[in-house]
Formats: sequence, structure tokens, C-alpha cells
Amino acid sequence: MSEELAVKLGECTTKGYVIAPAGYGKTHLIAMAVKAGNHRQLILTHTFAGVNSIRTKMSTLGVPSSKYQIDTIASWSLRLCLAYPKASGWKIENPTSKQWANLYECCSILLGKDFVRRVVKASYAGVYVDEYQDCSDLQHGLVCALADFLPSRILGDPMQAIFDFDDAKPVDWDASIYPHFNCLGQLETPWRWVNAGEPKLGAWLKSARKSLEQGQKIDLMNGLPASVKRAYTDPQYLPNKQYALLCGHLENTASVIALYGGDQVSKNKTHRLARTMAGRFSSIEEVEGKALFSFVKKLDAAKTTKARFLLILEFAKNCFNAVDKTLTAGTKLGNIAKETKATKYPDLLAAANLYLTTPTSRNLKAFVLLLKANPETSAYRRDLLYRFLGVLKLHIDGQGATLLESANLYQREMRHTGRPIRHQKLIGTTLLVKGLEYDHAVILDADSLGVKDLYVAMTRGAKSLTIICSGTTLPVVKV
Repeated sequence: MSEELAVKLGECTTKGYVIAPAGYGKTHLIAMAVKAGNHRQLILTHTFAGVNSIRTKMSTLGVPSSKYQIDTIASWSLRLCLAYPKASGWKIENPTSKQWANLYECCSILLGKDFVRRVVKASYAGVYVDEYQDCSDLQHGLVCALADFLPSRILGDPMQAIFDFDDAKPVDWDASIYPHFNCLGQLETPWRWVNAGEPKLGAWLKSARKSLEQGQKIDLMNGLPASVKRAYTDPQYLPNKQYALLCGHLENTASVIALYGGDQVSKNKTHRLARTMAGRFSSIEEVEGKALFSFVKKLDAAKTTKARFLLILEFAKNCFNAVDKTLTAGTKLGNIAKETKATKYPDLLAAANLYLTTPTSRNLKAFVLLLKANPETSAYRRDLLYRFLGVLKLHIDGQGATLLESANLYQREMRHTGRPIRHQKLIGTTLLVKGLEYDHAVILDADSLGVKDLYVAMTRGAKSLTIICSGTTLPVVKV
């Protein structure tokens, strides 16, 4: 089916869509379709992680690089607008989050001009857009502008449409896709679980998806494969159940993702639970790095070295457990302190004193690394910690004149290289891990999840799924 569908995508001369459920081989399909074609294709997605994933698949399947260009919608749009600043009316090289919406509108208008269409048609024979459920209505408008003069195939999964846009609405499939794009097909085989040796889990998830699409509940008492566990708990004992289940995964060397929903309250829960787990599970940060930038801005704005050091201690406590146990009373007050017989960690005291007397990023990095290496501390926000260490490195190397400038440089680089955290045991939200794959998944509070968040959470684990809930059916909430 997928080979036939790949040929159908390659032969499409208008605009069409493919429904591609999580783990069904969407990236493989795109690569096969491009390989089967004779001309260069433009492939657009949303993140640089997605770009790298598609590029890796192309390489694995031996697709010549001359047949495609892969980019994010944001980067491609920005580059096109900057190439024609007079026609596009766009001259901003590094847009802020609030400016991207205007960029997409400018790019859509630019793609309506005949000379730009001729340039784009000379560069590409067609377009593929991946992860279409993550498009905003403005990005959809841009794709429609491309579809006016190039064959355009969009691939996505409305069941995973959980992305939340600050400046625009998510694309409405019922209003904007189904009536205007031709259905080219739907992927049918849950390859993620077949390849992981758990075909029964894949089959169960396929059946669960059908129930959710039809507005029905999933039965957690009957017909569960061995790889799916329902962990019953009374809501008042939920934290204890979460802790116990995650501890049960600690001896497992495979990757484990523990999941909350995607709302702000849930994001805060990830850090609290990681702290409770004393860093044995580490929490994941938002891609935008809001906590990091908030801290860096405060640090740059601090008037005195003491004020900066106290901010550093506050930040350290947001990354490590037991920071206070490692420091002397004077250090905790932001003062240069003397070593005594009671000083538990003289090296840490010396590093703090050195920063207080010579407040450089090099000395700050040394202090933070000593905290990380201390036998009493444990990092529970490794993602945040490693990002800050990356910012310090750029500042030390002179690539950023200030910490804030270094943070902006680091953020730009991270979009290409991915998160710095490589821990095997993670706690995150559905929004932060959508599109990613782990060996085992634990849904921490399934009662609180709506249909789409529930589906995203259920499809993250390739080998097993554990669902913590208080009932026998899901979902409890309709969103």
C-alpha cells in the first residue's frame, strides 16, 4: 500500500492530502515518493529536528540530494522574503515570535506575484508539507499560495493537532483541507510497533484510534495486550502512584517518557515531579527556553555582583536538589566566606568566592559544574542546566558580547542541533514530545487528558504503555 501511495504522491499534479497516524511511516512515505519522482521537490516541515529526520531517511533510502530541498516553513519563508525585500516588504532578518505571523502574510502575498512564481517553479517541480496538523491558518494560507502553481501534497494527522498558537489559529481540516484538497490515501500499518516487535500493541492502538475518532471511549479492562498496563489509583493517591511506577522503571536501561498534558499547569508539574524523583527522571523544557531567557535577562540587569550571585543560587535551586546542603551560610547570603573546619566542600566555597571577587562567565561555569559534580546534589532540570552551560560557553568563547546575546545565539543553534539533554528517563508534556519515539511511555494522569492529547501520549512508547487513571474507560475529558 505504501509503495502504491508513494507513486500516487509522485504523480499528483494538483493538491492532495494523506492522513498519516503516529508511527505509521510518514517520513518513509515522503522519501519513497521523492525517490520515485524525476524532478526536484521542496519539502517543508516545522522544526529542524523534523528536517534532520527527513534528511536521515532520504540518506538511508539512497535518495539523491539533487532531488529535494528540505527546510522549515519558517526558514524558507524568511529566506524568500529577504531575497525580494521590495516586493515582499520584509527586511527583518531575525523575527521575534510576534513577527512571524506578519512574515507568513508577506510571503503569501509575494507568492502571488508572477515573477516569484516563475523563480519557484524553476527551482522545484512540487511541494510536500509534513506534520500538517501543526500548521497555523497563516501557514496554511502560504501553502495554498504555493498550491496555486505547484503540485502540493500535505501529510498529517488531525488526531495529533494539539499545537497551541499564540498569534494565529490552527488550521481547520474540516473547513480548509477536506473540501479543497484531494484525498490521496491513508497510511494503514503501525510500523513503529511492528518494527519494535510489538505488533499487538500497534494493533490495539489502531483500534483505540478508531474509537476516539468516532467519539467512543477506550475500554481499559478488556482486550489489552500484555504491553499495555492500566494502573488504577484513587485521585488522592495519584502522586504516590506516579512515584512508585517511575521508580519501577529505574532499573530499565531503555528510554522512558512520563507524560502530562500540554497546558501550563502540566508543564509546571513536570519539574515538580522530576524534583521529587531527585533527578532520576529529568524534566524537559519548552523549545523557546522561556525559563532560561527570563533568568539571563535578570542576570544581565543585576546591579551588583552579590545580586547576580543570589540570582545564580536561585537558578541553581531550580536545576538541582539539595543546593543549600552544599554551601556555607555566608555563601548562601551572597557573601565572600571563610573556610572553617565545618566547611563541607572547600572547593565549592572557593569557586563561589572566586566568582564573587571576579564575576566572569568562566568562573560562573566552574561554580555550576562543581555543584553538578557534588555528591549531595542531583540535577532534575538537566535540559535547563545544559542550555545555560551552553550559553556560558558561547560567552566565554567571545561569540556573544553579553549573556543575553549569547543566549540568542545558543537558541538559534539549538533549533538546528536539538535539545542538549540525552537522559534516558524523561518527564514531559504531550506538546513537547509529539513526533518523538521512546521505548516505554507512562501517562501520568490520563483522567485529565482530552481526546487528542490522550492519543499523542498513547503513541509515544514503541514497546510498552502504562496508563495511570481512576476509571475503566478513557477519555474522561472531552477537548
